[in-house]
Amino acid sequence: MEAVAHQELTETLSALEALHEAECVVLTTLDRAALDGITEQKLALCERLQAITAQQPPAAEHRGSLERIRRLAFKNRLLAMHARDAVRTVLTEAGFTPPVQFGAGSQRPSAIQDGVRVNWKG
Repeated sequence: MEAVAHQELTETLSALEALHEAECVVLTTLDRAALDGITEQKLALCERLQAITAQQPPAAEHRGSLERIRRLAFKNRLLAMHARDAVRTVLTEAGFTPPVQFGAGSQRPSAIQDGVRVNWKG
């Protein structure tokens, strides 16, 4: 039983990592239908992962996979924020939406004001 849960955990983590890599491509191409599908798949994998880890917690050998998933998820979050802001900018410049005000002191989003650094090389 433990060996089966261990193997299932490894397979689920690999599937989740591959899905995050696919999501990165989808976010850069702004394919909404594909993104909706990936979101559904991620939800299913996360539920599966939660059930598996209730029986078999991740071992030290899963640390690398978990770190890669964390980095990919963070990168995808930044890509999603960038895509949203790019679409908002296009709509604003086309006159379809009013300009967004980020605060009294600066027109830059707080993530830029705070000096967030992203290491894209890993």
